[in-house]
Formats: sequence, structure tokens, C-alpha cells
Amino acid sequence: MRPSPSPITAFVAVAAAAALALALTGCSTEAAGSTVAVTGTDDGCRIENDILTAGKIDFDFTNEAIKVNELYVVRDNGDVVGEVENVTTGTTRTLTADLTKGAYRVRCKPGQTGQGIESDFTVTGDGGAVQAAPDRTITFDAVDFHYDQLDLSGISTGDTIRFEMTNSGDQPHEFEVLNPSNEPIGEVAAVAAGGSGGATVTFDEAGTYRYQCILVDPASEKAHTDLGMVGTFEVSEAAR
Repeated sequence: MRPSPSPITAFVAVAAAAALALALTGCSTEAAGSTVAVTGTDDGCRIENDILTAGKIDFDFTNEAIKVNELYVVRDNGDVVGEVENVTTGTTRTLTADLTKGAYRVRCKPGQTGQGIESDFTVTGDGGAVQAAPDRTITFDAVDFHYDQLDLSGISTGDTIRFEMTNSGDQPHEFEVLNPSNEPIGEVAAVAAGGSGGATVTFDEAGTYRYQCILVDPASEKAHTDLGMVGTFEVSEAAR
């Protein structure tokens, strides 16, 4: 008959097993792709891993370009999920997006102008925040240098609005929405002349919002905001 282990031996064995179980649990529960590095250069936008797991993902964006850069996460249909702007050379900022499975792109924009440089990635598995269905759609036209037929009246907290923009101008335009804290919450990304694009935005708080196009006019070297493509609108508290 094999002798029973001493109390000390048994304790050591149990402790070792517990430590091993904890280590294995830590490995198995860490969400694959919960953090991914993205590097922007003068002519590239490189994502470290192009297959990620659904849920909240931190995109750690490092700018190695000579100019100030920005990063977008874009759905397959062209809608912008999130962005970080004004990332200076040699610095890193994090963009967090809650993604469901599907096809996406990261877009870097060195100099914060033009159409940007893209790399594809795929999100797999269950989880992530499903985008709310829009309560209504606002269609409008971008013309150098104003937004035509843009009706932003009657928006209340909790409303989800689909913005559909056509570009009848002679150069690219965008439509960025900023909340009362001046933080971007949605954007129709740069649309080439003659093209169209969209974005879906949910308004969570009441207050004064801002919309703008910050692309630069090559002729005057002025931002489109300085040429008239900027304005504000009110979001009211929803009636209870």
C-alpha cells in the first residue's frame, strides 16, 4: 500500500495545482485580439493581426509618419466606427471600438488629408455591440463649400440618425459630428467628388453639437471649416 502524503506534501501539491489552474485560466479567458497594434507611416497603415475576436478591441495606433496622423476603424460599407485625430509623430494613442463579426478596415491619414491608406481585417466570433437601427435618415449634399438641404431639427436624446451625404462639389468632403464636449461621435468619411457615403450616429446627451469638414482646400490651403463647412445644432432631452 502506497503511504499517504504528509500534510505538508499535500498542501504543496494543492497549491501547485491551484497556481497552474490560475495560469491556465488567465490564458484561456484573455480575449484574443482585445488589443492590436496599428502603425501609420507616410505610405502605409499596418495592422499587427488581421483576424480579431468580436467585442471591445483597443487599437493602439503609433504614428511613424513625418506628419500628424489619424486612425479610423471603418465598416465594410464605408461607415466610420471610431477615430483618433491629431496623433503626432512618434506618439501612440488608443482607439477603442466594440465590434461584431464582419469585415472592417483600418484607415490611416498622414497629414490628416485625402482619402487615407487602408488595411483590411476580419472580426470573428460572437459578441460586440450591434449598431442600432436608425429612427430616421437625413440626406444632404456637400457642395464647395457648404452643406445643402441639411435639416438637423427635431433630434432628441436616444435618437439614432442615419446621415447620407452626396458630394456634388469639385473636391472631397466629409461630415463629422462632435458632441457637446467637442468629441467626435460619428463621421461620413471623406467622399470623393461625385460620390456618396453614410454614417449612423446615436445621440446620448442633450446639448449643442457641432458638424464640420476639416479637409483642406488645395487652392487656398484653408480648412473647409474656414470656408463655411461648419455649424451647430441642438439635441433636446427626450420627453418621458
